[in-house]
Amino acid sequence: RQEPESSSVTRSSRSRSSTIAMPVLAATPPMGWMSWELFRCDIDCVAHPDDCIGERLYQQTADHMASDGFRDAGYVGVHIDDCWETLQPPRDAQGRLTFNATRFPSGGKALGDYFHSRGLSFGLYTDIGTNTCGGYPGSEGYEQVDAQTFAEWGVDYIKVDGCYSDADKYYVDYPKFGTALQQSGREIVYSCSWPAYLGDNETTKPYDAMAGAGCNLWRNYADIQSSWSSLVSIIDHYGDYSEYLATVAGPGTWNDPDMLLVGNEAQGVTNVEGQTQMAIWSVLAAPLIMGNDVRTLSDDARAILLNPEMIAIDQDPLGKAGARVSPKGSEEVWLRRELVDGSAALVLFYKGDEDSTPATTTGEAFPSVAATSASSRTSSNRGSSGAKALVSPRETTTMSVNFADLGLVERQQVRDVVQQQDLGVMRASLSAEVELHGVRVFKLTPVASARNADPDAAYAASSTTMSAA
Repeated sequence: RQEPESSSVTRSSRSRSSTIAMPVLAATPPMGWMSWELFRCDIDCVAHPDDCIGERLYQQTADHMASDGFRDAGYVGVHIDDCWETLQPPRDAQGRLTFNATRFPSGGKALGDYFHSRGLSFGLYTDIGTNTCGGYPGSEGYEQVDAQTFAEWGVDYIKVDGCYSDADKYYVDYPKFGTALQQSGREIVYSCSWPAYLGDNETTKPYDAMAGAGCNLWRNYADIQSSWSSLVSIIDHYGDYSEYLATVAGPGTWNDPDMLLVGNEAQGVTNVEGQTQMAIWSVLAAPLIMGNDVRTLSDDARAILLNPEMIAIDQDPLGKAGARVSPKGSEEVWLRRELVDGSAALVLFYKGDEDSTPATTTGEAFPSVAATSASSRTSSNRGSSGAKALVSPRETTTMSVNFADLGLVERQQVRDVVQQQDLGVMRASLSAEVELHGVRVFKLTPVASARNADPDAAYAASSTTMSAA
């Protein structure tokens, strides 16, 4: 959230060469849940006792993450965003930040203990400037005391926003905070919003300086909102710069396109669109931090978020981010070329035209896949909706890719990641029906030669249409 208009820290910086020393922190993209997208800065706990920025919301969320499968799937972070602090006085007699005593009567240490006792981690928010974006006390001039306070509370992850500061000061203040974290005596993942305040051109941003400051991940671009138009604008931006951004991403230093909207159907994001976000974020090796209400998720939304094969792509330990490999347009191809087991992750994305909207809000059954041997053709956000009026009938398109055009070998063992289903060995190319605003996601494992392939399976895959459902 943007306000209207080299360091000695080396604990998580890395070489951009092909030989990467694994860092201590954020070796894979962080996963968890964050409050901002739906709950914003709602501090009215009388009117909204379960949904205001108070300890009840975070405790209930933690309970559901532990009991509903999210923790075990890797979503371990419970992240408190803005508006948790006491406004007056802004600091106690020792100069420390304090949790608002009315909304967080147990305080920071007890809340951290609550999360940790459930096998979860404690995420918190501050700002590099004098105030947070919501107008609460920032950390400028208090970097050392704030880092120490957070460490004593048991904080595991700190998001540091960039409001009420100046871009020129980021070169000093973000490294200063990184040094303070290093000296706090606790390993704390450091999320920096530094590049989000430097405009749109990713190639001009000082990512080496950010890594040198100790940043483990960074918000590159605009805040996401619960609407298709917002989501697709962010997809377009990361697609436009994906090849460059892949060079600055890797273990310990991740690009962060912002929160997952999966589950926000009432706010205007369909499950088809949520699946698209999950797939593209996984190709980008992006953090998977949910911006929903885990207490009320539908079964379909939960299935998208908990798909172990999609999560495995995102969390691949090699850490090599993928990119959009086709021109920007109505139909796009995204590829994460190199996973640790030698396979690749392929996404076929039917974005449609700018004003296209799907006819339904569910994507429970995906159409068929065929292989061919030749080329073929800011207050609470809980009640708002960014959806346009729906049109009918449901639209799909057939998308095809040649393996050679992707730099892949001719024969590929193909697995549908969404359906978690093997589709056999495909020869030369792949075609699939894709729903409007939706994706098809495939894991491609090279088959070295015809001698290594089952000829009957290869023949079937190149001659028949297979159901992906």
